[in-house]
Amino acid sequence: MDQDTLDKLASGEYSISPRSGRLRKRVRIKEKKTFWQRSAVKRALSTIIWVILIGGFVVSLFYVIPELNIVSDKKVKSSSGSK
Repeated sequence: MDQDTLDKLASGEYSISPRSGRLRKRVRIKEKKTFWQRSAVKRALSTIIWVILIGGFVVSLFYVIPELNIVSDKKVKSSSGSK
């Protein structure tokens, strides 16, 4: 074997097949994703901020609407009229 192949074997990048003896590239196992990914955290924070803003707006409406003192000026006609 040439020196390049021996270096690849030594580094663990390649292995020798036990049946045929041919050189095979090792398959890398993907690492599991961590719980705290930047994109997931940003998405969660964005959702939380929107919920807080909308909730605050609705709560402020409950405080402001009674303070407006909107009075209906419609007059109800009485049914007991004189003839």
